[in-house]
Amino acid sequence: MSYIEYVRGDRFGPDFTNRRANSLNRFLNRLTLHPVLRRKTLLMTFLESPDWNAHMRLRPTRGAPNNQGETGGVFEGITDTFLNAFSKVHKPDRRFIEVRDRADKLDDDLMHVAGIIAKVVRREADLEADYSDLSKEFLKLLNLEPELSGPVNYFAAGVQSTSSGLRKLKEHTDQDYLGSLRDLQSYIGALKTLLKAREQKQLDFEALTDYLNRAVTERNQITSAPAGTTGLGGPTGFLRSKIEDVRGVDHEQSRRDRVRKLELRISELTRESDDARKVTEAFDEEVIREVADFERIKSCEMKDTLGGLAAANVEFYKGMIDTWEKMLREVEEGGEEGGEER
Repeated sequence: MSYIEYVRGDRFGPDFTNRRANSLNRFLNRLTLHPVLRRKTLLMTFLESPDWNAHMRLRPTRGAPNNQGETGGVFEGITDTFLNAFSKVHKPDRRFIEVRDRADKLDDDLMHVAGIIAKVVRREADLEADYSDLSKEFLKLLNLEPELSGPVNYFAAGVQSTSSGLRKLKEHTDQDYLGSLRDLQSYIGALKTLLKAREQKQLDFEALTDYLNRAVTERNQITSAPAGTTGLGGPTGFLRSKIEDVRGVDHEQSRRDRVRKLELRISELTRESDDARKVTEAFDEEVIREVADFERIKSCEMKDTLGGLAAANVEFYKGMIDTWEKMLREVEEGGEEGGEER
C-alpha cells in the first residue's frame, strides 16, 4: 500500500477500505486484550457513540499546551531529550536490553516475511489474470469447434472459477495477512518507543545522581581545605583566590557562603534524585507489565492471522477440488449422453 493513495483519491476504493477495516479490527482487538486500555472511557465512547467525529472535535488537541508554563515544559522536555540523545545509560538493565534485542530481531524477521508475502501476492495476481485470460481464450474455440461446446464450456468455467478463487485468496493474503505484518511492525515500534522513554527516565536519574555526587565532592573539598584558602584546587582555585585577594574578599567568609549554597543545592538534588529514582523504578515495573501484555497480545494476534491465512488457503484448495471434480463429472455425463444419442 502506497501513501500516494491518500493523494490520488483511492482511499475510498474497496481495496484501501478493506485494508483499513482489517487494521482497525486488529487495533480494537489489541485494546480489548489489554487489561487497562479495555476499561478506558474513550474506547467505550468509540464503540457506542453515534457521532464519533463530533465527540473528538470537543476534546482538546492531544499534546497542545494550554498556557505559557506548559509551553515551557514542552520545550524543556525537548531539550532534555535532545541532550540525552548523546548520552548512554551507565548501568543498563539486562531485562530491557533483552526485550529490545528480541524486538529488533522480530522487526527484521517481519520485514523479510512481508517482502516474501508481497511477492506471493504479485504472483497470485498474475495467476489470476492468466487463468482469466485462459478461460476467455478457450471460449473462443467454440466458434471453431461447436461440437465440443459442452467440454469447452465446462473447462472454461472451471478455469474461471480458479481465477475467482485466486482473486479471493490474493485479497485475503494482501489486505489481511500482509497488512497484519505491517501493523505488527508498528506495534513493535510502539514498544521500542516505550523502551526509549524508560531509558530517558533512567538517564534523568543518573544525571541528577552525577550532579549530586559532584556537589558533594566540591563541598567536601571546600570543608577539608586549610583555613584562608578557597578550597578549590588547580588553576581554577588559584585564579579564584587571586581575584578575591584583589577584591578584598574574606576567604573564610566566601568559603562559608559557598558551603551554605552547596548544602542547599545538595539538599535539593537529593530530593530530586530520590523522586527520579522512585519514578524510574515505578516506570520500570510498568514497562515490565507492558512487555508481558505485548508478548501475550502479539502471540494471540499472530496465531489469529496465521490461522486466517491457513483457512483461506484451505478454502481455496477445497474449492479447486470441488470445481474440477464437478467439471470431470459434467464432461463424463455429457459424453455418456452424446453416446446414447448416437
